[in-house]
Amino acid sequence: MPESIDWPGMHAPPRRRRFFLLILGALAAIVLGGRAALSYYVDVLWFESLGYRDVFWKTLGLQWGIFAAFAAATFLILYGSFLALKRAHLPDLPSAHTIFVGGQPLRLPVEPVLRLIALGLSLVIAVATGAGMMLEWPTIALFWSAPRAAGGFVDPIFGKPLSFFLFTLPAYHSSLAGYLPWLS
Repeated sequence: MPESIDWPGMHAPPRRRRFFLLILGALAAIVLGGRAALSYYVDVLWFESLGYRDVFWKTLGLQWGIFAAFAAATFLILYGSFLALKRAHLPDLPSAHTIFVGGQPLRLPVEPVLRLIALGLSLVIAVATGAGMMLEWPTIALFWSAPRAAGGFVDPIFGKPLSFFLFTLPAYHSSLAGYLPWLS
């Protein structure tokens, strides 16, 4: 039986390669984010010319705040669940597993690979969920700035004020339908 190859350790890349990757990342950010940045700049100029610059910044702040809140909540739920499952089943996991790549055996440590996969999947799902909920910012903004009914018209069947049906219920529906799509 041929001797197995151990999984390569995580070594820091050489300084020159790290600098090259940093420059490559900056260029990719400029190329991929340049159009969005230009669009935001034009929007800022337009809103400012109308005298509504604060409205633009408030809207942008709401969108990114909703994105951050839902992305963070999703990441904490998913990665926390993974950590809890890993802790509960750590004795059942093997320390390493041998797989064959091109006829050569490769020893693969299980725990670091599972942690890396869970971290990556949690981040991808969290960003996708945050981006999806960011699109629902008008409904959530209406809910936050809705007038709180102290009296007035109350629905005779459900006993809820009119503002509940106009502002609260759509926010609950969009949040739950967007965040937990299998419920709707």
